[in-house]
Amino acid sequence: MGKTSKVVVCGMKGVGKTAVLEQLIYGNVNLKSSFYPTIEDIYVANIETDRGTKERVCFYDTAGLEPPLTGPPQSPTMQLTANQVLQRHYLGFAEGFVMVYDTTQPESLDVLMYLKKDIDRNKDKKEVVMLVIGNRTGPDDINSLENTCSKAANWCAREKIRHFEVTAMDRPSLYEPFIFMTTKLNPVQNKTAFPQLSTLSKLTQKNNRSDAI
Repeated sequence: MGKTSKVVVCGMKGVGKTAVLEQLIYGNVNLKSSFYPTIEDIYVANIETDRGTKERVCFYDTAGLEPPLTGPPQSPTMQLTANQVLQRHYLGFAEGFVMVYDTTQPESLDVLMYLKKDIDRNKDKKEVVMLVIGNRTGPDDINSLENTCSKAANWCAREKIRHFEVTAMDRPSLYEPFIFMTTKLNPVQNKTAFPQLSTLSKLTQKNNRSDAI
């Protein structure tokens, strides 16, 4: 393990962001669990990559955002209120964003559409890793559920973001998205174009022997 990656977990209030992190890291969430509204919490965990290595990730659990009043954003210049956007300091250091919506609340997906545009406008052109998690927090009309998930999947495909469906009650369902995030944050380093030091050393030794002869 080398550097510690910084990941911001964000979305509408009440979608289960804290429950997802608590279940992923500690496995202590059940149907009787209750959480107070988050202001900001920080979790540090060693997460496995798809290569089997473990990397340290610092998760910033953020305050829930208010839902939009007018549905999905239509204009990239649309002004958002302070409680509909992430605090600016997150955009300065975040290397990754886990955006969470509730599959039983269609308006929580609208929040992510605003959120994605706001992040894109303010992340100073740096590359960040994003993924979207649909967390099912309770029972809902099956047609409404399918419509929300389908809409989310189509939006993520257009935005080129990976989309995952999970439930915070089921810990194994959380593994795949966070393994994906950690792997993307810690790619395999490309081999240098310069000759390896061992090769250079062998060549030097060979030349020295030739000179001696």
